[in-house]
Amino acid sequence: MFVFKEGHLLSLSAPGRYAHPQEKNSTQIKYLYIRFNQFSGGGKDPPSQLHKYNFYSGLLQLNPLLPTILNSMFGDKVTISFLDFALFLSTFQAHSLKTSTELKNTNKDKKLQLLFNMYDHNKDGRITKYDLVIVVHKLFSNLLDHVQIMRIVETMMKEMDHSDSNQILFDDFCKALDVFDMTEKVVTWIPEFHGRNQR
Repeated sequence: MFVFKEGHLLSLSAPGRYAHPQEKNSTQIKYLYIRFNQFSGGGKDPPSQLHKYNFYSGLLQLNPLLPTILNSMFGDKVTISFLDFALFLSTFQAHSLKTSTELKNTNKDKKLQLLFNMYDHNKDGRITKYDLVIVVHKLFSNLLDHVQIMRIVETMMKEMDHSDSNQILFDDFCKALDVFDMTEKVVTWIPEFHGRNQR
């Protein structure tokens, strides 16, 4: 269940307890709900849950990282609710000048964990060379040959493995990305809803 209160999308983690404040106004929530409904096929009855297969349509299915993104979005769940959908996307929402430092840091940590999980193919808490090969291959297999892909993987491993363990731990991953302002990188703009016919 979600509640909109004082400019935040709030989820109920337990009866009467609010968690995960996300800066969303009511028109953004409407827009996200319309998109949620469109992924279900846009039928007469609004969906309560989406499956992974609902996202394999239009241009989205051309994204080579779609399965990886969906695995992060769904986790162990077979279906997701509108709340799951909205909270996942809100992690990547661009911040406004009014966004609190606390919320920026919370989202930065969530974003880093989600990105790490996208690389950690078998979810064992570390990124191995094999994990990197899978992601780099998905991204560049149509542009690079195997030797070039392996060079990229070797370079990434060398630059990110701060613990010299031939694997990238979460702390290594965070240190490597520390050069970027993760509150401002890997963001998406969630538009506001402005009428019935918006696409």
